[in-house]
Amino acid sequence: MPFTLPDYHKDLQTLHVGCERPHAYFIPFRTAEEAEGDLRERSSYLHSLCGTWDFRFFPSVTEIPDDVAVMPMAGADKLDVPSNWQNALGRGYDTPNYTNVHYPFPYDPPHVPNQNPAGVYARDFSLSREELSSKRAMLHFEGVDSCFYLFVNGAFVGYSQVSHMTSEFDVTPFVRAGKNQLRVVVLKWCDGSYLEDQDMFRASGIFREVYLLLRDEVRVEDIFVHGEPSGDFSSALFSLDLRTTGELSVRATLADAAGNPLSERRETVCGEATLTFGAVSPARLWSDEDPYLYRIMIEAGEEIISLPVGARRIEVRGKVVYLNGKKIKAKGVNRHDSHPLLGHATPMEHMLRDLMLLKRHNVNMIRTSHYPNDPRFPALCDQYGFYLCDEADLECHGCIDIYSDHSPLTNSPEWTEAYLDRAVRMLERDKNHPSVILWSVGNESGAGINHERMANYFRERDGSRLVHAEDESRRVFLLEREIERGEKPARTRADYERYYDLDCRMYPSVGEIRKYYLENKRTTKPFFLCEYSHAMGNGPGDLSLYWDLIYRYDQFFGGCVWEMIDHSVAAGDNVFADPHYTYGGDFGDYPNDHCFCVDGLVYPDRKPHTGLLELKQAIKPFAVSYKDGVLKIKNLRYFCDLSDLSLFCTVEQNGKAIADRSFGALNVRPQASRSYRVWDGPMPAGCVTLNVSVCQNTETPWAKRGYEVGSAQFILSDTLTERAPAPRGASLSEEKGCFVISFGETVARVSKVSGLIESLVSNGKEMLAAPVTPTVWRAPTDNDRNIRRAWEREELHRLSVHGYAVEAEEKTDRVVVTVSAALSAAPKAPALRMALHYTFGAALGVRVDCHADVREDLPFLPRFGFLFRMPEGCEDVRYFGYGPHENYEDKNLASRLSFFRTTATENFEPYIRPQENGAHHGCRFADVASVAGHGLFFCAPRFSLSVSHFSPEYLTGFGHRYELLPERETTVIVDYRQSGVGSNSCGPELEAPYRLAEKTFDFSFRVLPVFAGNQDPFLLYEGK
Repeated sequence: MPFTLPDYHKDLQTLHVGCERPHAYFIPFRTAEEAEGDLRERSSYLHSLCGTWDFRFFPSVTEIPDDVAVMPMAGADKLDVPSNWQNALGRGYDTPNYTNVHYPFPYDPPHVPNQNPAGVYARDFSLSREELSSKRAMLHFEGVDSCFYLFVNGAFVGYSQVSHMTSEFDVTPFVRAGKNQLRVVVLKWCDGSYLEDQDMFRASGIFREVYLLLRDEVRVEDIFVHGEPSGDFSSALFSLDLRTTGELSVRATLADAAGNPLSERRETVCGEATLTFGAVSPARLWSDEDPYLYRIMIEAGEEIISLPVGARRIEVRGKVVYLNGKKIKAKGVNRHDSHPLLGHATPMEHMLRDLMLLKRHNVNMIRTSHYPNDPRFPALCDQYGFYLCDEADLECHGCIDIYSDHSPLTNSPEWTEAYLDRAVRMLERDKNHPSVILWSVGNESGAGINHERMANYFRERDGSRLVHAEDESRRVFLLEREIERGEKPARTRADYERYYDLDCRMYPSVGEIRKYYLENKRTTKPFFLCEYSHAMGNGPGDLSLYWDLIYRYDQFFGGCVWEMIDHSVAAGDNVFADPHYTYGGDFGDYPNDHCFCVDGLVYPDRKPHTGLLELKQAIKPFAVSYKDGVLKIKNLRYFCDLSDLSLFCTVEQNGKAIADRSFGALNVRPQASRSYRVWDGPMPAGCVTLNVSVCQNTETPWAKRGYEVGSAQFILSDTLTERAPAPRGASLSEEKGCFVISFGETVARVSKVSGLIESLVSNGKEMLAAPVTPTVWRAPTDNDRNIRRAWEREELHRLSVHGYAVEAEEKTDRVVVTVSAALSAAPKAPALRMALHYTFGAALGVRVDCHADVREDLPFLPRFGFLFRMPEGCEDVRYFGYGPHENYEDKNLASRLSFFRTTATENFEPYIRPQENGAHHGCRFADVASVAGHGLFFCAPRFSLSVSHFSPEYLTGFGHRYELLPERETTVIVDYRQSGVGSNSCGPELEAPYRLAEKTFDFSFRVLPVFAGNQDPFLLYEGK
């Protein structure tokens, strides 16, 4: 029968047709045995409809035939459900499109393009006569982007929108015993898409699970669990608000985690009722550290509903967030649903894997940016101990392109019901989860009456959580700025503060935080960073600055790093063995925001970035200090002691262990400290470090026994100084265009024109593939994206050496070459002027002394150092400095000072967009050599070392790591300093102490050709 699709998808008054009323997420089981483990697939009443569906793609909804409900699907493609159709690359189903701020269609609300791609999904399912005789057939879609029309057996059932929430339909009138035909028409865009302008790949289709749930005719329709601690937190009172579809005899049992019954209620319920259990005393309260869950078992009709429940109280007292009477800190991340093959689909094992990864790295909070997650996700957070900021599926960032503000839709009465619908569906679905401590009205959607309606609903329906509204809080900050400028704002703080319970911001500098929140007497609320430390590419580099403040101020609740995962679609010939990770624009998609989506703490395959290792250290559950042989451990937990962790200490002399000791379990009470004497006796010579390691002494679901939870290092003594070898002779001669210096078994050549060392031949082997060049350029990191414009305006990426004068002098025991030179590029004046002195001598090698004057009007420099391009085969690297991970002046929490071995290949960090990587600051010496031992030894009091098969210029020229081919030569850069990495891709500018902003500086280092790379480099130092 012909059926023309209604225009519900562009009708603001029609959000859902034929849908059930929103209610709490739960799955009924037939028996108590089925309910064990809370695995819904064990329920006899649940029929999963996931799997391979027939699929036909239409470039526009207008091309769908009128007989869509019954049209033949013979020859249709096959598509996995759940998944996004854009991830089926090469089939012509539309392309992946990444955009951050901009709407990917013309801004003309509520209208969407006529050329609106659509997919028709079809599959059959069977029901028995017995099942239909006494059950209602409830069809659940847990996530469909952006909207869908539902047909069963050729009949229209209903319509729904709101991509990241459950839509439930009673299809009992439409099904029959035996085979049934299901058709779903999914549209890429609907009017709701104006409220779903999140920073992510825009992807369409049935991306969460679909299942049929068989329910009793008279059944429990909704459950609201309340677990309220007593005033002194010694006991807890549990109660249930129930809603039924008719008169129903209910038996509810409260049990502890081991299944021991604690209290029981029997009652006949018709409509709505509240069942209150006897007080549990003493009670074990839920927290991230001790996520204890009681269990309520509801027996009603032929259904058993099992709910893990927790008792906890989240509140604000005097500008401080308290959980169960204790001040707490949010050590969080933002997390999107993202998978390189499945798109927004998140199978259960993937969600669990993500949580275990975060648990291993000390994270205790997740903001569900920027939509509610799979309904099973909060239950996992309940179980494993994560606080949740549950965020409504709402963002209209693209309004700013038109109005320079996000607010037009948020302040429009025409959109009120659409906004409120998203608040209602989120709260009603997730209200029984103790992990949810914040309800969020959404992200980057401005301020106005619709947020107010959402916030009021949250408070009226559920007063047990706090309300988060960053947009409104940001406007209070703007008011403060107006007052500071002497202006009289049109609004007051109270106009906005009524929306939310925490002051909240994205990406303020630490100076702003101090000034406007922590030391501002007008503030009345706790402060929370819903986004900070933008973890894009090589970063973040500012975590310690934030966490120093968070721990110092009780009112600083904490924050969520942006973000957990690099978003990418895997392409290429073999997406499993060699995935080509892509980003915005790679599929010809427009508009796009390029690589701004690859901004996570982990790669798409969940391999940690070094930034996640930094975060792990910044938020470890203990603090360590050392003085006069005594180590002091402070427990930073609020509810649990540290008895699950053990303390290990190792003393190293010049990178080699000379003593180690295990102190056993750390029996330190919450927020208390304990001291351990770790050193007695005389201090050895050289560089002596105390390495502290705190490891799990029990196995957990996320890590094995012995896993290192956190570490620290203290330098006890540092008398390691370079020996001052006598040069012991060198001779000078000249060839055309260069000075030739012979010293020991080495011959060097210095250009008379440029003043650069062009050749170093040691024992007959050339150690340079190109002249040794002063350099300021690094392949810009993602966090350099703003300062990069200034660098390139000043042509820092094109600088070359201009020699003014080159002179050589042979002395009794050495040869000295003096160079006056500049680094410059047309059409600019020289960026730096340099006075270079090379001193050559046997045993000494080459000492380079450089005095540099930087042009006054230049921005801070990326780096300053000397680039050595060494020939093929120079692969082995040893260094005494900070490692083993890459580190910078502002990104070194996860590194320690020691003696390390690596290779030029292994030292490379493979960011999706190639950029500066792999540096090691604080080095004293390093050597880079071939397997035969031919190489160069570098030393200085302090320097930063970079070793790679990719030069900065080479990396700068590519947009994807899969495009890179390693250069045969090895690039070694010995830096005086390299600027920090910060988080300015979206966060604040790099803090001043981490900028190479000096206008004059001196740098000296020594280069010594080596023949046997396995010689002990410490022989060149005092304190050996």
